[in-house]
Amino acid sequence: MYLKTPKRYQRGQKRSPISLRWLWLWILTPLVAFVGLQVYNNRDTFGPPVQQVIYNLWSSTGNSIATAMSPTLVPTQDPAERLARAEADWRDGRIEAALESYNAVIDAVPNNVQAHYRRTLGLLMEGSLTPALAAAEDTVTADPFNADAWAIRSMALDWNERYGEAIASALRALEISPDNARAMAFLAEAYKDSQQYDLAQSTIEKALNTDPNNFEALRVRGLIAQEIEFDLDAAKDYYQQAYNLAPNLPYLAMELAWAEYYAQNLDTAISMLNDIVETNPNNSRALFQMGFFYYNGQGNFSQAAEFLSRCVQVNPQSVNCQGLLGRVRISLEDYPGAVSSLQTAIELGSTNPRHFLWIGRAYKALGNCQEAVPYLQQGDKLAQTSGDAEAQSAIADNLSECQGGVPASSTATPTPEPNA
Repeated sequence: MYLKTPKRYQRGQKRSPISLRWLWLWILTPLVAFVGLQVYNNRDTFGPPVQQVIYNLWSSTGNSIATAMSPTLVPTQDPAERLARAEADWRDGRIEAALESYNAVIDAVPNNVQAHYRRTLGLLMEGSLTPALAAAEDTVTADPFNADAWAIRSMALDWNERYGEAIASALRALEISPDNARAMAFLAEAYKDSQQYDLAQSTIEKALNTDPNNFEALRVRGLIAQEIEFDLDAAKDYYQQAYNLAPNLPYLAMELAWAEYYAQNLDTAISMLNDIVETNPNNSRALFQMGFFYYNGQGNFSQAAEFLSRCVQVNPQSVNCQGLLGRVRISLEDYPGAVSSLQTAIELGSTNPRHFLWIGRAYKALGNCQEAVPYLQQGDKLAQTSGDAEAQSAIADNLSECQGGVPASSTATPTPEPNA
């Protein structure tokens, strides 16, 4: 509901400096209060009817004063203007600016599925995973019979590592709209992340047969090529096709940047991420990638620390940024800072064995093996579970120096991360 702004008074009208309305109110109020006090003091003499008359008069006077002193209503802003601004920012890749507009107007458009959908996707792209999940629920509430609403809920659940629920949500979307390629793509990603690889591959093929130009499906096809088929060239081609279709969406550029990095095209990868960070300076996922590339790719510890510090400022809940910042601080010989960052990552729920390895190293460098050993032992258990043989070997070496050695027991061959 929008309130029209009242017309201004025309020139030429004069108003008395003394308002008769206010004068009447302030004269009558003490009089009524006095009469009411006398009635109260002699309440046994006066009958209930007289008391009721005085009460009604007092209530009427109080209401008049409250009305006279109430603030003037201001016109309600039309949400269409803010939505149009969000649309323009979204189209030009200014996702943070678009998110600001959607957050400001979302309560005024509770049933606008597109606004809720983009708000959810924007939060996911910038790394705000828990708020994105709440936004996804709001999207479904906006229209429970909209397939895209259930689809983005599937994506949010999957990125929060709730794979079974993600699969169920995508299947619900396909019940509503059986030919929805977007829902098929998100279903395939959830299958992949839950290690149901055959279902992931068959589902993504069906999505691309339904819509060969669906950028969500092309992105997931790239993930499958990279992570299941180990075909980096094919993955890079799929990512490029997806990016060409929607160059305004940062997460597509991030996938392509990873592919460029693994293809040893580091300058290209960093250049792509620089474009994202310039337009969306608070995108924690892009800031983490920049830190990772500078640390692992260039060995530029100070530059890596700068980006990772920015990441934890904008997203203190980022386990990845806190953990990698701790590792970078070890390289900079800032061991107390390393302990602080890694302790935060672990308190946030990290199950990455390398975070436990690194905090053990930091404590050992501080001459505190007593604190290091429990972390190293926990890291060894996690490394055995995940099959990270490189981390296990490094943990065993550090334990050996601290207490005589705890041998690694896993014989799995994982895909190692650098700089263990």
